[in-house]
Amino acid sequence: MKTQRGFTLLEVTVALAIAATLAVMTSQVLRQRLAVQQSVQQHRLGVLCARELEARFAVEQFWPAQSLASGQLQQGSGLCHWQLKLGGTGVRNLRRGELSLFADRDQREPLGQYRFFLVRP
Repeated sequence: MKTQRGFTLLEVTVALAIAATLAVMTSQVLRQRLAVQQSVQQHRLGVLCARELEARFAVEQFWPAQSLASGQLQQGSGLCHWQLKLGGTGVRNLRRGELSLFADRDQREPLGQYRFFLVRP
């Protein structure tokens, strides 16, 4: 009687299917992890930019004549583009600001939206 050595075609196919399934699952987990990491970095950049703008507005006694202001801010190696919409609050000498931050000039990559109040100097 002859003994067989090696694997049958069915066994090899099943092993390859299992390996392919594990590879797909691993790549999806890595892709999700990278997307989450990028999102966290963008959020962190937005928070840092918002805090610096709030501090600059307080120090410079920022009180724009128009209800819309915009600009850009260098934050480490990142660049924030900001847009500020001001509205009234019903309280004299107090304005409500809605700050929108973006990673690009075209405003396609939002970093966050923040609300704060400006007091007239």
